[in-house]
Amino acid sequence: DGAHGKRLPPSPASISTEGSASTTASSSSGPGLGSGSSRLSRCRALARAADDAVRKGRNNASDGTETTDSHTDDLTWVPGDTTEVPRKISAAIGAGRMVSRTISRVERLEEDDDSASDSEECCCHRVQCLFDYGWRDFAEAEAKQICDQLAEGHTEFSMQLRGHEYRFDFSRPGEASQTNKKSGKRRKLRILDRDSPAADEENSPGSSGPAPEAAAQRELGPQSKRGGACQAAIGKYLEGNKHAQSCFDFFEKQEAKLCGEWAVFYHSYSFAALIYEVHAAVASVLFRFRSQYASLPRILVHEFHEIPDAATLVQQFNDKFAENKRDHNPGFRKVGISAMTSLASTGPEACVARVFVQGYSCKDLSFRTVLENVLEACYVPKANVNRLASRVIKLSEKHGLDVSQFGGKPCKSQKAGHLMQIFIKRSLVDQLVYAAEPYGPVDDARMPVSRLVDSDESCLRGQVRIVANPKYFMQANAVRMFVASADPTFHKNRSMFQRELCDAIKELAEPSLRERAATGIYGGTLPSWWTAEDQRNHV
Repeated sequence: DGAHGKRLPPSPASISTEGSASTTASSSSGPGLGSGSSRLSRCRALARAADDAVRKGRNNASDGTETTDSHTDDLTWVPGDTTEVPRKISAAIGAGRMVSRTISRVERLEEDDDSASDSEECCCHRVQCLFDYGWRDFAEAEAKQICDQLAEGHTEFSMQLRGHEYRFDFSRPGEASQTNKKSGKRRKLRILDRDSPAADEENSPGSSGPAPEAAAQRELGPQSKRGGACQAAIGKYLEGNKHAQSCFDFFEKQEAKLCGEWAVFYHSYSFAALIYEVHAAVASVLFRFRSQYASLPRILVHEFHEIPDAATLVQQFNDKFAENKRDHNPGFRKVGISAMTSLASTGPEACVARVFVQGYSCKDLSFRTVLENVLEACYVPKANVNRLASRVIKLSEKHGLDVSQFGGKPCKSQKAGHLMQIFIKRSLVDQLVYAAEPYGPVDDARMPVSRLVDSDESCLRGQVRIVANPKYFMQANAVRMFVASADPTFHKNRSMFQRELCDAIKELAEPSLRERAATGIYGGTLPSWWTAEDQRNHV
């Protein structure tokens, strides 16, 4: 755990099997290390020797080349030598595990705890698969299974993962892959040190370091503070409200952390919160959505078939919605949400800090009816919809969520507002977002939105409309969200509320219903990773 200053095993990339790494590895399986301080000293010395040996193995690789960068395969074999591929991979895995075990034992001894067995080891490497939006980690247990096969010298093997049979091929240098035996879908694989930075946050696939564009964006800093944007509205409207101030402090830190690869937008809402929470719970059970971080504005993927992106929404707005309720038109509401481009935004029409406490909502609809329609659209059996809706409302009251518009109780604080922080990958901004005037007309002076949010201009004033397409909003490589509630009680209880809400809709977890529900919600074609089990186990 590098964050806590503990030394992690170094990268075993390009380890020479003739070098001292293999010699040191074999010595680690010798007699016991003794007792007391001498045992600790010998264990520390062994850790240093193992560390030095792996580095030496790296630097003396048989072709004399430098090791690969941290975002290529950290188990890359020596180029040009394919006859020793299984042995070199096995040695690399083994050396990394040896160092990991030794360092762990040093730490236990330093803590005077030698009770744990050396066999209790976690996977010291990360296995990643390349998807459309970047590299994604295998679960640790799955990564360990793959590394176990490689450590035994197997470079081609099959495994059953998440209900699918996959064929793994590490036999060709630079071309590691997995293939779904049923669909034939082939994806690239790579193996990294456990402490390597996440490539999908720092790099585009295959790049050798932080992208220059991302570095430039980090240099510009958080979007809400660019161009010398005045932050006075935050202090003015949140003065004396310590909970609200802490929520905005959290959002500011997230902006600073993610501003390299992500543009950010702020969506205020109030009474729709329960609808969003139900979406999130269903998506967690069926599609691995990380509902512990945020709710989900939309979930019915099939409703986005006709309006999948911002360009289409603009066209539909001009052709249909401009003269018919504009962004209040039900056709617009199905796919679009309103947002601001700065946490300190002062308008037009909505100031983020000012509306945080009460939120922003329309009341020209029956929220109870919307809830029941959502449950039915998510394939809850029709006979159970009314009963489940009532149960969900009671659960909301228990945890402090305002459900006064659903026939339930208001929250005790009378602070019904919520704020969603929406990070969108910069490469997707123009696909999902357009600059808008109040009620939805295009603000041509601020188009395209990417030009504005990628610049050092102030984003203090200006609305946008976002196509909240669940195909992107449920993918953490495309969209990431965080949510804060003005009511301190619900804000504190939200994680527990989500867990209990997921349990309340457990009938969707029944195998006989789950696939039917997921297929209907997703629009007929399920993603290749989907299996007929509770997807929360794979989040």
